[in-house]
Amino acid sequence: MKKVGRLARDPEKEKRIIDESMAEFAAHGYHQTRIEDIAEKAAVSKGLVFKYYQSKAHLYFVVLKEAAARVMAVADLHVWQDSEDLVAMVVNATQYKIKLQLTYQVEFKVLLDAYVRIKQLPEEAREFMQKGLMNNLDLRNQLSMPVLDRLKLKPGVRKEDVYEMLTMLEDSYATKIQQYLLAHPKMDRVEEMDELIETLARYLRIFEHGFMAE
Repeated sequence: MKKVGRLARDPEKEKRIIDESMAEFAAHGYHQTRIEDIAEKAAVSKGLVFKYYQSKAHLYFVVLKEAAARVMAVADLHVWQDSEDLVAMVVNATQYKIKLQLTYQVEFKVLLDAYVRIKQLPEEAREFMQKGLMNNLDLRNQLSMPVLDRLKLKPGVRKEDVYEMLTMLEDSYATKIQQYLLAHPKMDRVEEMDELIETLARYLRIFEHGFMAE
């Protein structure tokens, strides 16, 4: 008996489905997004969406993978690696990440929403996000440690402790930046956040040099 091969996919339709799915998931989140709306906006049938992706949960997983891949494909890690000191590394990296987010707004929104709601996600998507978070932590360590290695620390100060304190400061300020972006959805230039960035630099200088007089 002749074996029936897998149905060939139309690349243009597939791209439309992924692009419209990403926009819908970014706008409404996983649970509120409807396959009917995706199909209508992608100009395909609902049946074709399921034929390509089997389920809404799997489609969401594919969208998260695509969003992460698009961002990582353009990420320039030299922004971290080429920084001459601690303050420059964090400030340059923060400005760069904001620029990336403003350029890839839909991709960042769908990923950030998934991160916030990670416990509520379907299993496949949840495992992907958990693995991504671990990979991001490893990458941040790899990018930060060479800069920390160049610093002359005071006697008794451990590099690992400096790194942990630095990540807490970065994570706290990243939350503040996301709150600002949510409050200013029409912002399209990183220069509009100069005041926030300068405050971050000031905090970092205090962190690096201390606040007690010699």
